Amino acid sequence: MVVALIAFLESACAMAPGEGQTLPSLEREAHRAMEQGNLKKAKDIDLRALTLAPEDVELLNNLAVVEDRLGESDKALRTLKRASSQVPDDARILLNLARIELKLGREGEAFRTAGKIVSMERWPDGFRTLMGKIDIDLARYEEAHVYLHEALERHPDNPLVFAYLGIVHFRLGERADAEKNFRDALSLHPSPKLRRSLLMLLSDPEKVLGHPQPRSISKKEISHGGHEGKP
Repeated sequence: MVVALIAFLESACAMAPGEGQTLPSLEREAHRAMEQGNLKKAKDIDLRALTLAPEDVELLNNLAVVEDRLGESDKALRTLKRASSQVPDDARILLNLARIELKLGREGEAFRTAGKIVSMERWPDGFRTLMGKIDIDLARYEEAHVYLHEALERHPDNPLVFAYLGIVHFRLGERADAEKNFRDALSLHPSPKLRRSLLMLLSDPEKVLGHPQPRSISKKEISHGGHEGKP
């Protein structure tokens, strides 16, 4: 009876309050909700799961993704910072954190956050593309050019990489290359939103991009050389 009681208590501790669900079952349910596009449900389940494991980095990362897709980028930023405080050297968390910072217009913070990944032996998938976008926003076009060409070597079918590369070439005055990049991106069946942007860039790039003056932030130059991880 003692053994049975211990087993029962251990099982109860792994269940969500009032739901009779284990942490793994909640994670699976949240994942299904995400796949079905039910973001509100996915968020509710993630929050329930976090009552069982408040500092679970995987759960925090999943919650941040859902919050961002719900348009709650400020909440996503706080969630990712909470996760980063637990694992400050987790490349995936840093990558997502930099993405949100960039989305919120905090280019300098995004640059510094992403810069922590540079010295790592392996770079997470998507890092070069993100660095390319950060450098574009900081008017560091030569640096963006290098990162995006490296990303293109690894992901030759990614229309977003071609789109970013086209913006770089346009900024560098290489209009023919820019137009080719935009057309290449279109040929790869981009999302409807990206497709609309590409058509506008082909039709009137000056109207979309303008001619901003180069600017930079105070920093140490970063060097390339990481090994981007597998998807």
